[in-house]
Amino acid sequence: MRAMTDCDSKSAPGLPDELSFIPIGHPDTMMSPESVRRAVEEFRVCPTDIIVATFSKTGTTLVTWLCHLIRLAVANGVDFDFEAHFQSLETLYQVVPWPLLSWDIGYDPNVDGNEYTPRVFKSHLRMASIYRGCKYIVTVRDPAKTTLSFYNFLLAKKVPSVLEMDVSSFLLDTPFVLGRPGRASLWDYYKEYHILRDCPSVLVLVYEDLVKDMPRGIRIISQFMDLHAVPDELVQKVTAMASREYMAQYNTLFDEPYERAAKLGRAGDLSQLAPGDKVATKVHTQTLNDKAEEFLAEQWQKNLAPLGYENYDDFAATFRERNERRFP
Repeated sequence: MRAMTDCDSKSAPGLPDELSFIPIGHPDTMMSPESVRRAVEEFRVCPTDIIVATFSKTGTTLVTWLCHLIRLAVANGVDFDFEAHFQSLETLYQVVPWPLLSWDIGYDPNVDGNEYTPRVFKSHLRMASIYRGCKYIVTVRDPAKTTLSFYNFLLAKKVPSVLEMDVSSFLLDTPFVLGRPGRASLWDYYKEYHILRDCPSVLVLVYEDLVKDMPRGIRIISQFMDLHAVPDELVQKVTAMASREYMAQYNTLFDEPYERAAKLGRAGDLSQLAPGDKVATKVHTQTLNDKAEEFLAEQWQKNLAPLGYENYDDFAATFRERNERRFP
């Protein structure tokens, strides 16, 4: 059961009525039905909670890491022994739970991470299916770059089906980007972000902006988390620890705990939990072929152009401008 806190008496921020609720179902084959059931029926949020709810490979690991670093820095100051803290963890999921996967890897999202304020959770649920009643950080990233990152991540995990295809086939022939019944497409996520563009309980981050100007992103996230007093020295400290080179030292923290999952024997598709560096330090050398590029363009015109976005740059600019006004 979730530990009771003073947040239980607070009112929860809302999501707009235009975003109709879609039941979770079973969104990912890596998770067992029991783990999903527990997350749906037993996990409870507080209004102060932050859920980092992203489409895969659009900056999930970076943003969850930043959220944890920021709350550590604010609570403990620049002299806190961050390295000792990192080394004490088996996985980041101990302090930033992923509710849908938690039971499969032996954690309770109602309990684990409660010692930190605010609580932070990871999710890949679309916003129409997210747990209602708290605050949310979502991200947008160029669809072609997202595809390359997603493909290389699963390639590193040696997922059998992905080993047999190139990146263009991965885009065109699998549900990872296209979606399927019960699993939303990238375009579904982005259309929902359009609905939420002015929602005060949702922060939409542009991935490219975050990596280009990390200090600015840290200040935006800290304000959204209601952790306003972040001195420059702490921003600099967090920025250094959010570099690819620094994070790569702790790649095992960001992996799903494969051996733990294997020992428990609860997960659905264990191969998807196999180790695979989430922080890539090498440039992806593959390119999408003409058919794949045309497909992305067609999908954009079909799904996002009717909402007024001619291309991804236009889409990203909308959220960039809103964040500049919201967090001057």
